[in-house]
Amino acid sequence: MRLFPVIVFIAWAFSPALGNAAPVGYSLTVTTAYANGNPFANQIDTVFSEPDTGFIEIANTGETTFSGIVGTIGVSAFAGDLSFASGSLVLAPGAIVSIAMPDNSASVGGFNGPAYYYRPGVEIYLDGTLSDGIGAEAVNLQVADREIHSGVWRTDSYGLASDSFVLQGGDPWGFDSGNAFAMSQANGVYVFSQAVPEPGSVGLLAAALAACAAARCTAGRRLRFPLA
Repeated sequence: MRLFPVIVFIAWAFSPALGNAAPVGYSLTVTTAYANGNPFANQIDTVFSEPDTGFIEIANTGETTFSGIVGTIGVSAFAGDLSFASGSLVLAPGAIVSIAMPDNSASVGGFNGPAYYYRPGVEIYLDGTLSDGIGAEAVNLQVADREIHSGVWRTDSYGLASDSFVLQGGDPWGFDSGNAFAMSQANGVYVFSQAVPEPGSVGLLAAALAACAAARCTAGRRLRFPLA
C-alpha cells in the first residue's frame, strides 16, 4: 500500500502553511530625508544633532505587527561611530518611528568605509518578529543609504550623480555637497515587503494531492487483488 508515504509527503510539504508556521507577510517602509529639523513624527533617539542633518522614518505599512529592535549602523569617516539602536519596541500596523542622524551627517566624510570612496552609507535595520496574531516570523532586515532611492537624479559640485545617499547629503562619495544641495533633495524610499500565498489556493492544492494519493492507492489495491 502506497497511501502512507504519500500522506507523509503531503503533511511535510504543507504543514508550514496549514500550521501557521509559514511567512506571515509584511510591508515596512523606510523613508530618508535631509532637513532642518525632523520632518517625521515620533523620534525615538535623543542624540545631539545639528539642525541640518539626515532623518529616517520607519513605518509599518502592512497588516502584521513588528516587535523587536530598529537601528542604524553609521561609522563615519571623521566623527566616529554614530550608530543607534533602539530598545525593544512594537510597531503595529500604521505605526511609525523616526531617527535623527547625529552631528551633521552631510559633513562627516560618509559612512561605513574610508573617506571619499563609494561606500554603502548609513545602514538601517529591523531585527525581531512579525506576527499576524496567529503565527509569527523572525526577520532581520537591513538596507543601506545607497539602496534607498528618491528617483530624482542630480549631479553635485564634484560632478558626482546619484538619486540616493540622502542621509549624507546626496554625494555618493561622502563629500560635503553644501547645505543648499543637501536640503533640496527629494526623500528616498525603500520598502521591505513579503506576500503570503492565498490560503484558499494552498488548501485546494493540498486537497488535490490528497485525492491523487487516494486514487493511486485504490488503483494499487485493484492491481494486487483483482476481482474474480
